[in-house]
Amino acid sequence: MKLCATILAAAAFLVNCSGPYSGGKVAAAKESSAATVQVETVTPTTIPEIISANGELSAEEQATISAKVPGRVSQLFVDLGSTVRAGDPVAHIERDDYGFRVSQAEALVEQTRARLGIAGQPGDDVVPENTAIVRQAAASLKEARFIHGTVTQLQKDGVSSRIDMEKAGVALQAAEARYQGALEEVMQLRAQLSERRAQLALARQQLADCEIKAPFAGSVTRRIASIGEYMAVNGAVAQLVRQHPLRVRLEVPERFAGRIRPGQRIDVSLESSPLKTSGRVVRLSPAIQAQNRSLVIEGEIPNTDGALRPGAFVEGTITLDAGARGVAVPSKALVSFAGVERMFVVSGKTLDERLVRTGRRLKDGRIEVVSGLAPGDRLVINAHDRMLKGMQVRVE
Repeated sequence: MKLCATILAAAAFLVNCSGPYSGGKVAAAKESSAATVQVETVTPTTIPEIISANGELSAEEQATISAKVPGRVSQLFVDLGSTVRAGDPVAHIERDDYGFRVSQAEALVEQTRARLGIAGQPGDDVVPENTAIVRQAAASLKEARFIHGTVTQLQKDGVSSRIDMEKAGVALQAAEARYQGALEEVMQLRAQLSERRAQLALARQQLADCEIKAPFAGSVTRRIASIGEYMAVNGAVAQLVRQHPLRVRLEVPERFAGRIRPGQRIDVSLESSPLKTSGRVVRLSPAIQAQNRSLVIEGEIPNTDGALRPGAFVEGTITLDAGARGVAVPSKALVSFAGVERMFVVSGKTLDERLVRTGRRLKDGRIEVVSGLAPGDRLVINAHDRMLKGMQVRVE
């Protein structure tokens, strides 16, 4: 009994004394051993709502430049990678034969104009009564009418016979027929002149088509023809693509189909290059693809410097709501292990653990938190995997 009393007295002495094991020293020791943390108050911020989809770039226009007229290639001005503007020459076909055809057609036109009596005059307007053919027929008709009238009068007076009157009548009918024939001949010559004018225009067009031109501004992806090669009609010379703007084709999941609108922003990044650019949605498919339950959309991407190439694989990001609000925190605040994502908040002087679900990584090194945090939480931004719920901390 004396031994127990002695031990109890010693314990009481140690508790009440002001030595190194006093209560104040223990509390100070606990506080000094608390981990130092940095915190940030969680506040909502603007995080544009986006969706991502993979696709590829394609040319807005792509054409195989062909010869409109047959002939031998005399000059070739482009090769692989050549850049052309709309109307620039791509190749030349030998022109001599087509030049001769133009001269021949011009001669036929002048021949017809000469027969109509308008050679050397401006325009092709013709008054049939003023042509030599019709004037000659009109003179013959006038003479026949005069003779017929005279013979008719003489026959009435008993001077001329009935046979002379019949001959005069037949001559009058022949003169009238010749006059009508002259008018019809003039009309036929006018139609012939129109035909030969069209033949002349066709010959001149064929001569002009000997110069094969680029239909739009772009770059040559393939040269097909060679100098000296004989080209048939529609013979391919080169392939041309328009590089500005480019078309991006993406497949968007069906659940987002109702929120896609023309004019929405598209950000495009290339798998093979750090280059990033942006454009806009311009076209939507009217139907959902049954195979993968997706909506096909097309966007327009500016490419004035030609840095983007048709056929490149890209990742497109469509901005659904540029003013959407959300929570974004420093990526260092996330602790992840075995697929479980955690963050820590300071409650009083201890840590509290929150299971979170994160979204996308933002450009400024922050990460979107979809759920698990609330505005006003004091988030630990220098978290590590040794932190535990209930741990004593000191805010720096």
